[in-house]
Amino acid sequence: MASVTVTRHSQVTIPKEIREEVGIVEGDKVKMKVVEGNKIIIEKANEDAWKDCTDFLPVDFEKLISSLRTDSTNRFKRLGLFP
Repeated sequence: MASVTVTRHSQVTIPKEIREEVGIVEGDKVKMKVVEGNKIIIEKANEDAWKDCTDFLPVDFEKLISSLRTDSTNRFKRLGLFP
């Protein structure tokens, strides 16, 4: 277990060995949570999290959106609201 020092601005540095083992590089996001009262878990944030949240969308979702945009544009044109 590595020990780190908390700075006066409440910052800590993740030791190089741990960053390399987990694959954390500059610019990556991490998530933190408290468990068992005084333990903190830090984990690399999943950059594909949004992709995981879109599994419920139909396969032809892009086609559906395109169709809705075209329909809306045509309606606005008929109403004189779109050039």
